[in-house]
Amino acid sequence: MWQPGAQVARARGVQALRSLGGALREVGFTEEATAAALSAEDPTDLLSNTAFYAVCSAERVPELLTSPAGVMAQLFVRNGEVPGDVYTKVVPTALRGLLAGLELVAERDGTVTSEVSVSPCRSMYLLSDQLFRGDASVTMAGRSTLVMPPHASSFELLDNLGPVDGRLLDVGSGCGILALALREGCSSVVGVDLNPRAVAYSQVNALVNGLDVGPEEKTDFRVADLRSGLAVGDLADHLVFNSPTGPNHHAEVEVGWMSAEHALGFVAAAMPGALHPEGTARVLLIVEVPEDSPSVPELVRGWLPEEQDVQVAELRRSPLAISAAAVTRGRLDPGCLMADGAAGAARLVDHLRERRIREVVPTLVTLTLPG
Repeated sequence: MWQPGAQVARARGVQALRSLGGALREVGFTEEATAAALSAEDPTDLLSNTAFYAVCSAERVPELLTSPAGVMAQLFVRNGEVPGDVYTKVVPTALRGLLAGLELVAERDGTVTSEVSVSPCRSMYLLSDQLFRGDASVTMAGRSTLVMPPHASSFELLDNLGPVDGRLLDVGSGCGILALALREGCSSVVGVDLNPRAVAYSQVNALVNGLDVGPEEKTDFRVADLRSGLAVGDLADHLVFNSPTGPNHHAEVEVGWMSAEHALGFVAAAMPGALHPEGTARVLLIVEVPEDSPSVPELVRGWLPEEQDVQVAELRRSPLAISAAAVTRGRLDPGCLMADGAAGAARLVDHLRERRIREVVPTLVTLTLPG
């Protein structure tokens, strides 16, 4: 397994990471080109359904392997194999050396494979762990402390946040997408995550995207757990949290998972020690709505003290939503991203019915500290 922290710890690794984004861009490995090569509707759709497009694009692999950008898509987006002679012939020498020096690829028995996913995303490149292998067929990785690539929930939060400026605190930063995407409009960003591997990936991705990173810089990432308090130094103006919430129908509980009620409660409790007066916290929750529950805003407000200043925005058109009609008929709506495959969708619906959940509604909650 690739070790992001080891690359950040050595000067040669830092130098190579700083060169990586430009080298990938130079060969045409962009989000638009990759989406077109894999026949995705657009780059966001590709990143939200990468395993699906890996399956659907299997017949196009020979075409991908005729250009450097296509080889990058095969290795780092489809997470598939490339014959060694093709790799040597198609990929420029300098890029091959860079990828080898960073240990992002490996060659065994005449075949080149990748060690990470690389997602071209919103003019950035974001490295993360591989959640599947896309060789002859797609094989999903186990659920553990793997660091996920950018996902639909990240885009839902980014696209619904509104203006963010001043000092930003990104809680549960993962691969760093929120902090890095919002960095330009902020005076500084600090990302925190309870997973040290995620923090290391965030540091890698800051370097790949041309940012200095560290405690003395305007971009920093640290290990911290929302549930045990946030000691992050200077108070922030804004807090964002793509919470690890939603129906937990897997046999193994995902690291960091929490209920929507608990996630919101932890944020509300952490705000006074993390934010300036009048600072705001914006939290994306995947809310399970019980059959006997009132409206989503009433349900969410009931989790907080009456005096809390709160705004609740339902994102019912999100691909993360599960409608009441879908639960009733026992089949997820087309385009829903809350389950992997037909078997996973069936387990999820059964889980919701057993727990008497009426619907699942992605919700953006904004909390404001009193002045």
